[in-house]
Amino acid sequence: MRLLVLMLLFWSNAVIGLASTDTTKARVLADSIRNVVTKTIVVTGTRNEVRLKDSPVRTEVVGADRIKTTAMVNVGDLLKEQTGLVMSGAVRTGVQMNGLGPDYTMILIDGQPMVGRVGGVLDLSRISVGNISRVEVVKGPMSSMYGSEALAGVINIITKRPDDGISARLSSQVITRGPVDNQAELGWANEDVELSGFVNYKNSAAFSIRTDSIDFPYSAFQDGTVHAKARWQISPHWKSTMSIRSFGSETRGSFVESVLGQVAQNSGSVTQWDISATAGVEYMKGRARLTTTAYATTFNERYVYDVDQGSRGRLDDANRRNLRLFAQYDLLFEPASRLTLGSEFLYDDIGGTRYSTVDNPQLRRFYRTGVAFAQWEGHPMDDISYVLSGRIDANNVFGEAFSPRLSLLWKPGEHVRLGGSVGTGFKAPDFRQLYLSFSNRIPGTNYDLLGASILGMNLEPERSVSYDISLRYEDGNVDLGSDVVVLYNAEVRLYRNDIRNLIDWYFVRFVENRQLYSYRNITSARTQGLETSFNSQIIMPDIGIVSLSAGYQFLDAVDLEVLDAIDAGRAGTLDRLLTREDYRGLWFRSRHTGTVRVQYDSPDGVWSANVRLQFVGRYGDPALDVNGVVMTDPDREVLDDDREYVPGYSVVNVAVSRRFEWADGAKSVTVGAGVNNLGDVVNPTQIPGLVGRQYFVQAAYSL
Repeated sequence: MRLLVLMLLFWSNAVIGLASTDTTKARVLADSIRNVVTKTIVVTGTRNEVRLKDSPVRTEVVGADRIKTTAMVNVGDLLKEQTGLVMSGAVRTGVQMNGLGPDYTMILIDGQPMVGRVGGVLDLSRISVGNISRVEVVKGPMSSMYGSEALAGVINIITKRPDDGISARLSSQVITRGPVDNQAELGWANEDVELSGFVNYKNSAAFSIRTDSIDFPYSAFQDGTVHAKARWQISPHWKSTMSIRSFGSETRGSFVESVLGQVAQNSGSVTQWDISATAGVEYMKGRARLTTTAYATTFNERYVYDVDQGSRGRLDDANRRNLRLFAQYDLLFEPASRLTLGSEFLYDDIGGTRYSTVDNPQLRRFYRTGVAFAQWEGHPMDDISYVLSGRIDANNVFGEAFSPRLSLLWKPGEHVRLGGSVGTGFKAPDFRQLYLSFSNRIPGTNYDLLGASILGMNLEPERSVSYDISLRYEDGNVDLGSDVVVLYNAEVRLYRNDIRNLIDWYFVRFVENRQLYSYRNITSARTQGLETSFNSQIIMPDIGIVSLSAGYQFLDAVDLEVLDAIDAGRAGTLDRLLTREDYRGLWFRSRHTGTVRVQYDSPDGVWSANVRLQFVGRYGDPALDVNGVVMTDPDREVLDDDREYVPGYSVVNVAVSRRFEWADGAKSVTVGAGVNNLGDVVNPTQIPGLVGRQYFVQAAYSL
């Protein structure tokens, strides 16, 4: 890392010495871009406003500019092109972060948690990108501020605020093997009041993909989102906010799904809908601020199958409700230090056929949690800042959990940032792992999945200790010739998570020729890795701006209990004992992933084109296991053979757009076209999201 920084510094100083010292158009434009970046404010890492470049809690920002000129229609599309984030899930789209699965990352919309996980996955395709201002990503356990589900990190989706006056936007996009997406936004604001609304509707026809002489069907679906927000500055000291969001979807027809290593074709329908509402009041006077918020949401999902699913027939449904009352008090001190105190009350329950019994179909399972948290943001020296936070969660099911975290930032020079953090996280057993009662009788599958409590077993909360260190070189800039400026930054990050009581599903036994699965705690696991990223902009006022961003992640994720069994000579196949070299790590983890993006913007800003590459290395899938159980107490199938891998793949996306303006720029139309998955990569059985080459066109009208 030190060598990388020294090389960048040497190159910068050498080129600067050859460049002109006169102010150029390129320099003026470069300074304008740097000024915008310098003023970027983030809120997720500390629950308070702080400049991105000065935040001790490392935060990544995905701006709305990434959405423009592409065929992204949901957050899953947006995040899969970010370094260190891998989309996973056979039926639903979740995010894998720091080597941990989708159920370890908390997803927020405007700071409020989403609900509706199915199979542990919160489906990111439910969230439209149409009214997103930016997405903030904090990697590493954030239980010290957000509690359970934040063991891997937090993703906060922040929606747009309207500009002063009236603003509106209409857009439509058509993509092959995908949906027609229509969006509308309307907003009005003055210095005291903000009102905004967003509506989108997607509709996709059924299609099929033929590979290896087999047709894989994809069902038709339609979904829509309505989101309205209001903000009122009542007086210089008082402000109120309100928000309501609703989402609904319906899927009908035949589709292929892969669950618990079994692949089957299903016919029927799936309907989902959720609605959430938020109301908050903020009081600010002098150096103190008090924020109170009430948040409520409900999520519903219903399956109607074409075959009976055990004793409950062809209907399977679930309903989850969540209530959150939140209060936070902030007090500023000199120099630039801040104390935060807060409390929460959380009520969470679930019901439906999956969580009730035949004798008591109205049964609802519930969590009740009381929370207290505190945080100190310190700034003892000009070049050193830190954040120390801690949270206590007291739950009626799993008891109490205390989660501290310390984050440090040292700025030894104008361009260099050295950051680090250490913290603990926890994840409580969820409703699915404790109380689920699910049967699958779809042709090709025949299994039951029961929560641990149904079988009379206890699950302990998962605990983790996480370490993170990063070295960043920021605001690098050099003048090349008379009117060319290069801006750049680079980062190297190392991380490690040591996890105890990891919860995983496992095969229990056969019951009447059916496979019975449940959940158990694994003694310990470890994920660790390296991330690198580089971003640059070549600014040429007479030619345009060329932007390059690239990132790479190396991941090592292992079950430490398997390694102990190997060392003790207790793990092996019929013909040999396993060695450490034979064991390849946890299932569904790619050791190598990366992204590259190259974009061109014309000097007048009306033309834009980009090429994006996403690489995902091979990973193990237990459905491909060839050696069976290789260790006992508890039984474990492990990744130990090249035949157990899903092949790696690379996806190339290309897009171009043109904007037309009139009325002095107050009105505009933007049109675009492109190709996703240019190489026509297809793997419908193991990676349903890879549906082959897709062509798209889009248009948007703004005023």
